[in-house]
Amino acid sequence: MIFQTKLTAMALAAVLLFVGHASALAINPVDACNGSNNYGVGHSCAYSSTEGTVEGTCQNDSDGVLVCVPN
Repeated sequence: MIFQTKLTAMALAAVLLFVGHASALAINPVDACNGSNNYGVGHSCAYSSTEGTVEGTCQNDSDGVLVCVPN
């Protein structure tokens, strides 16, 4: 019984850890390089899209806004 309780607790902890990381992904290219991230030009970045996770590098767009440009 104790083993089953420990196993259940470990599984729950693993799920919560995964959910915590998933929710930390930016929801758009601007937030991927700005906000709490405070990245600069050339830093790796990622954000969520309808097609999945988009990975890229932070670059200034034509308006000078730091955005995540897909690789």
